[in-house]
Amino acid sequence: MNASLDHRLRDFFQVYLRDQRSVSPNTIKSYRDTFKMLLAYLASGKCGAKPLAIPDIDAKIVLAFLRHLEDPVGGRGNCAQSRNLRLAAVQCFFKYLVLHSPGIERQAKRIFAIPIKRAPPKAADSLSRKELETLLAQPRTAGANGVRDLAVLTFLYNTGARAQEAADLRNSWLDFTNRTVSIIGKGQRQRITPLWPSTVRLLKLYRDEHRRKDAPAACDRFFINQRGGAFTRFGIRIIVKKYIHLAAKVCPSMAGKRLSTHSLRHTTAVHLLESRVDPNVIKSWLGHASISSTSRYLDTDLNHKRRILDQFGPPHYVESSLQPEKPGSTKEILDWLQEL
Repeated sequence: MNASLDHRLRDFFQVYLRDQRSVSPNTIKSYRDTFKMLLAYLASGKCGAKPLAIPDIDAKIVLAFLRHLEDPVGGRGNCAQSRNLRLAAVQCFFKYLVLHSPGIERQAKRIFAIPIKRAPPKAADSLSRKELETLLAQPRTAGANGVRDLAVLTFLYNTGARAQEAADLRNSWLDFTNRTVSIIGKGQRQRITPLWPSTVRLLKLYRDEHRRKDAPAACDRFFINQRGGAFTRFGIRIIVKKYIHLAAKVCPSMAGKRLSTHSLRHTTAVHLLESRVDPNVIKSWLGHASISSTSRYLDTDLNHKRRILDQFGPPHYVESSLQPEKPGSTKEILDWLQEL
């Protein structure tokens, strides 16, 4: 690989993303994976016989790489959303290059002009109250792992936390006296979320009686895995996936849904909405940067819309005009005239 490209990539990840922009570790990993795929794609094509350089990554190559990502036969079969994330990583790299590599502007401008592909948003499934109760009934609380796993599931639902946020949970973030937790989410945004008394009791039970001895590197992490280390978001997802699978055997309605860890977050939002909570409060509860992220939950709750429709109307004139006319009795006519 050309030394210039090598130097710029290292500086992009180690200085620009981490130090100057303070992006999250997950974003850095996502961008890293993008460039691993892109460089492997370049090496397998016409650029494979020569050292790679920045000019090799032009708009034509980027477009071909994006088509390769979406190709279900010869490529990776990615969806449009994944394709857009890879494009965003490449465009971010060229924004960095414009600042540090004079003469790159024309090449960068063409890459910036590559459009984001529009894609219909995927409807996220949520759990009904009954399905949620079935899920929470699956951990066997006679053992240490069962208490921990129930604590994880309950914490995710109570707070609407993301898998990474649950994995990152520190002992110092929990205020059991005031029944609150401070969560550090995307973009290092902090939010304070209330906890039910039952959640506090469960978290205390796990901490005081069932939490494993932690390794030195995980001493402040609240949820500890079987090796005494800190959970990753993948470890949290494995726990949730396990109990979703068990619950689906008991509750057939869950079998037809696409459920994941994020479904618990979605369930929290939908249940808050069903409880008539203002969308701005839900935005704060979930740690959304924009109300537009919260508004998509408004489109998922058809029962909520039906309740609103019942309160809203229909107009009495329209409803009554569609009823078949019945001849009134003499008494009914006299009563009506008396009321005039």
